[in-house]
Amino acid sequence: MNKIKIVVADDHHILLDGLRALLQKQKDLEIAGMYDNGLSLFDDLPKSQPHVALVDINMPGLNGLELTQKIKEFYSHIAVIVLSMHDDSAHIMEMIEAGASGYLLKNVNDTELLDAIRTVSNGKMYFSQEVSDTITNYAVNKQRKNDQPEEAKLTDREREILKLISEEMSNARIAEVLFISERTVETHRKNMLRKTNNKTIVGLLKYAIEKQLI
Repeated sequence: MNKIKIVVADDHHILLDGLRALLQKQKDLEIAGMYDNGLSLFDDLPKSQPHVALVDINMPGLNGLELTQKIKEFYSHIAVIVLSMHDDSAHIMEMIEAGASGYLLKNVNDTELLDAIRTVSNGKMYFSQEVSDTITNYAVNKQRKNDQPEEAKLTDREREILKLISEEMSNARIAEVLFISERTVETHRKNMLRKTNNKTIVGLLKYAIEKQLI
């Protein structure tokens, strides 16, 4: 039986010792290297030739993000699992974008950690339940944000004209004040109505007040 070769990087020696004891008991797993910093793990890859790298995020030398990026750049076949205390979407998405195949929190139990290692070694992805929930919430919130209509961006000149319209000035008077033609004023009015999705000047002014444009 071909064993799954694993390398581990974490700057907490107690955790490393615990992982070593757990991994050594598994007949299908083989420890190819244990490191207390990311740089040593990366430099050793030509020699260790692992299938899976289990890495922390906060480490000296190379942090988890930098290490993952370098592993995927030079040894794309190696699957990376993040084992971290960070449970926020920023860290999780950053590591996934860097190429991590798995993300587990440090409160994970032994069984799930071993499942994750075996899963990613087969080319699949693995995320603990809390991490999956965070990813789902992130995706839903991002989609909602994308679904919201983009706020109209008015130019400085348009806002200037809008302010004069709110003062009940006619196109002719606005043209006179700004030293532009009436036709130009009318064009700006039409553009503002289109941008703000309004059909009347009353609607435009209401929008401007709500958005504090005037």
